[in-house]
Amino acid sequence: MSFEIEITYEGEVRTLENSKPELTVGRSTPAAEVDVDLSPDKSVSRKHFLIKLEYNMSNAKNEAWIVDLGSSRGTTVNDERVTDPVKITRADVVKAGDSELQVKLKQAPKNKSKMSFQEKVAARSDAFGESAPQPSPSKPKDRPTKTATPSEDEIPPPPPAEEPALTSDDEMAPGLMAALTAGAHQTECAGFVAYSIEDLATAANRYARENKMHAISASVVQEGKGSSACFRALVVFHNPN
Repeated sequence: MSFEIEITYEGEVRTLENSKPELTVGRSTPAAEVDVDLSPDKSVSRKHFLIKLEYNMSNAKNEAWIVDLGSSRGTTVNDERVTDPVKITRADVVKAGDSELQVKLKQAPKNKSKMSFQEKVAARSDAFGESAPQPSPSKPKDRPTKTATPSEDEIPPPPPAEEPALTSDDEMAPGLMAALTAGAHQTECAGFVAYSIEDLATAANRYARENKMHAISASVVQEGKGSSACFRALVVFHNPN
């Protein structure tokens, strides 16, 4: 998965692609470079805003998000000022200074051994909807039985020794746990994937706020190591509705 960004400045349009999951947009200087350079637009801050890739496990889709970095003139999406992280689509117009940007997500074919966790999930989701090929009729033959060996992608990752706790900004009302135990309230589970624990907590808290629920507990698993690591979480929410 990569970003395809169309930049318009003073009537000129240019397009660039970048496969990094997080891009810094602004103006490059000899001392520091940015991933998306909007020069020569001098009304853009050196580090103006971020474009982030987030995987939504609830709909098995990758999403692009905009985060302003405290720019002097601000960032807008469809002429609305960005104060909190905002999800965007290819139809949305992002403006920084005198530059306008439109962001698209582009899927590039990859070898499974090089796929990220998010890309493997998306590929498997697409495969679920495909019909299995029908074998051509042929005379049955006696063949030796072979034991199928699961591929590396089909072997589930071992459970973590310890599950890090996912913090929530929402506080649980007194007596809520007792009511939940007694079955007086309903709960709802949702899955999240992010490239850091901080982004994972942000996504879970945002989901709770948008749906007016409280996070009760979470199980977190790390996939991969180093810069290619990502984190999966299954969060249980209290649903007052």
